[in-house]
Parts: sequence; structure tokens; C-alpha cells
Amino acid sequence: MSGRSRAGRAASRRVLALCAAAGVLAMLAAPRPAPVEAMWTDAEAARATFTAMTVPTPIATAQCTGEGSLLGLGSSKLYLYWKLPAGYAQNQAAISYTGSAGLVPVTDTLTGTALKTTHTGGGNYTTSITGGLLSAALGGTRVLSVQIVDPNGWQSQPLTATGTWPLLGLGAPSCVVSPPVP
Repeated sequence: MSGRSRAGRAASRRVLALCAAAGVLAMLAAPRPAPVEAMWTDAEAARATFTAMTVPTPIATAQCTGEGSLLGLGSSKLYLYWKLPAGYAQNQAAISYTGSAGLVPVTDTLTGTALKTTHTGGGNYTTSITGGLLSAALGGTRVLSVQIVDPNGWQSQPLTATGTWPLLGLGAPSCVVSPPVP
């Protein structure tokens, strides 16, 4: 009996091995599943209202002014008169000399400029840029700007004064503020 049981066990093992081999061959021969794109829809919807933040521009309190000298031999000045929008502080004002044209850039580089802001009371400020000797002798323009920068770094549109000096100081300097005085 022991011989038969050995033979039966060997036969069982052969059958199991054949089944395993057939299973492996079937898996290898079977086609691979095709890729599927999944889609779904959701009937829920949401709505919201967004408001863009606008940082207000500083307010011009008077027309800007310019000063020159006979033949442009002395210094020249450009003044911008402004106040802060409600809710903002002076440390949020970014003041800059944003450009010049004609020979003003050359003379400003050689003789220097001074940018100064003074609180004149009642929330009003005066910002001036002064060019050194001969700074406007050959005429030209200067542009002075003030912007408000909020704590997040957002900036307002600039309040800009553009001053123009005539050649050799022959005539009065002119100035335009934008946006204009309300």
C-alpha cells in the first residue's frame, strides 16, 4: 500500500504542476486590459463673489510747480503737493524720481539732486526734487511720482508731476500733475 500512496502523491503533484503551468501560460497569453479614461459628474455647484482690491492713488492738493533761474545757472526745483488717501500712513508712500529727459539726466548726474518730503499739516505733504547748479541750463524735464504700497505689496497708480524747463531759463518752467487736482 505504501507504493500506491507514493504513486498517488506523485501523480497529484504532476497534476498540480501541470495546472500551475497552464495557469501561468494562460496569464502570459491573455491580452492586456485596455486603458480606460474615468469620468464623472457632480451635480453640486458653488457660487461666490470676488472683489479686486484697489489701492487708492495719493490725492493732488494743488497744481505742481517748478522753479528755475535766469539762464538756468542756478538750481531748479519741482514741487508735488499731495495727501494720503484715507486709511493709509506716510510710511506706505513710495516716493521716486522716475525720470528725466533732455540734458537734465546728464546735469543731474554731475551736480546731483535732492529729494525731500515735508509734512505741511492737515494730512498734506510737499515733495520736492532739487537739481544742482546748471541743472536746467539746457532745458529738459523731470518726473516725480508718489504711490501707495499696501502691506501685501500691492501698489496704487502713481500721482505724477512732470516739470519742464525751457532752454537757458528763457521763460518760466511749467508743470503738469496727473491725475489732475480734483
